Amino acid sequence: MRDTLSRLPRLCLVVFIFTTLAGCSLSYPTNNPFTVTANANGKPNVWECAIVQMSSPPRYGCPDGKTYTAFQLRDFRLGTETPEASK
Repeated sequence: MRDTLSRLPRLCLVVFIFTTLAGCSLSYPTNNPFTVTANANGKPNVWECAIVQMSSPPRYGCPDGKTYTAFQLRDFRLGTETPEASK
């Protein structure tokens, strides 16, 4: 019993250090989708949109009132937007 109680402060210290390091790693904007807020071109991100059609490719309804395919949203995010062919 006494051995277990002596390990408790050490365990608490280790848990505190790991949670602090994990929190600090999320605070720097990298390729983490939860910290990046918008594309440089002003187009929406996939996590800001709701899926409206499960097909191939899936379509997403975005806050700007338009629907985009998953490939279009990927191109917006990567900055490789290509001109669309006329219909």
